[in-house]
Amino acid sequence: MKKEKLKNLKNWGISLDDIPPEGLMITFEDLSNLGEDIKIKTPFSGYFKLKKLGIEVKLKGLIKGVIILECDRCLTPFEYSIEDEFEIDLRPLNTLNLEGEKELKEEEMEVSFFEDSWISFLDLLREEIFLNIPYRKLCKKDCKGICPICGKNLNEGTCKCKVIKKESPFAILKELLKNKGSKGG
Repeated sequence: MKKEKLKNLKNWGISLDDIPPEGLMITFEDLSNLGEDIKIKTPFSGYFKLKKLGIEVKLKGLIKGVIILECDRCLTPFEYSIEDEFEIDLRPLNTLNLEGEKELKEEEMEVSFFEDSWISFLDLLREEIFLNIPYRKLCKKDCKGICPICGKNLNEGTCKCKVIKKESPFAILKELLKNKGSKGG
């Protein structure tokens, strides 16, 4: 078991040739400099277990940490906790068939690629963090967002702006149904 405490994460990884036949476990903690696009509240810790199978590598891992996201509705920063166990098949990039389009099978979805026999742990960690970020980032389920007129955060109270309700394009159909019902036929 190897414990990683690194300052420069750009070179954090392993060559395919350095993975012993019995496999390897890399544990890490206090990783907080993962790039400018990831704002970290609580540094990441976890492990990667690697097992070489020919030119492929089976990786099992766990990541744990807290990032700061911005709410899609009210634009307020909020903490988002990530704790994820995952399994990935790592394959050399030159085995990827890029000719034509093809539909991926479910087992092919958990595949990542490495170049020049080098497996970058930083790339794997960043990829798993991004895969754990929800499509719709909300500070809370019932976030009210911001006023489209004055920009006030409606979670903090109401504003004095008049909300202009646009009439639905289907309102004319509603009227027709109402008129038809009142004529009795």
